[in-house]
Amino acid sequence: MKAGRDWQAGRLRYLVHFSDGGSGMRHRDGRLDEGDELNDGGVRYVVERVEQPRHEHALGHCWARLIEQP
Repeated sequence: MKAGRDWQAGRLRYLVHFSDGGSGMRHRDGRLDEGDELNDGGVRYVVERVEQPRHEHALGHCWARLIEQP
C-alpha cells in the first residue's frame, strides 16, 4: 500500500440500517444483495433490501433484519 493512501479505497460503502436499532457505515469488497448475511460483532443479520451505490465513490443503503445474537 502506498503511503497516504486510504485503505478503504476501491471498496463499496453502505449505510446499514439494523432492525434492532441504529445504523452504521460498512465497507465491502463486493456488493451486498438481498439474502446476504452480515455478522456485526457476533450478531447475525440478513439483508432484506439494498439500494446499490451508483458508482465507486457513492454511498449505498442496506436494511438488515436481526437473525441471531450471542
